[in-house]
Amino acid sequence: MNRDEILEGIMRAAGISKANINRFYEGLVELAKKKLAQDGEFVFPGLGVLRVRVRKARSGRNPKTGESIQIPRRRVVRFGAYKELKDILNKEGAPAAETGAESDEEAKKA
Repeated sequence: MNRDEILEGIMRAAGISKANINRFYEGLVELAKKKLAQDGEFVFPGLGVLRVRVRKARSGRNPKTGESIQIPRRRVVRFGAYKELKDILNKEGAPAAETGAESDEEAKKA
């Protein structure tokens, strides 16, 4: 889903104007950025938590030249889903994602 599809879905479900939903969405995004920068995490009740993690510095290789390079330490954001969401996604008969995920049959063959 893209941003407009998310806003449209919320607008229909909540019966709120697109302008109000847009303001809400912008506020939510700004709040998430602020909390991640200050506290290192942002909680989405009922879904999960966005957390800042630190990746250690490491050596890598330039795929074009083969030259060895040093990749600096950096902060990344990770999402941890709550058990309730994981349970919904892993219910028997729940559809698998069509991109990037193995089907149950492919996973069993491996």
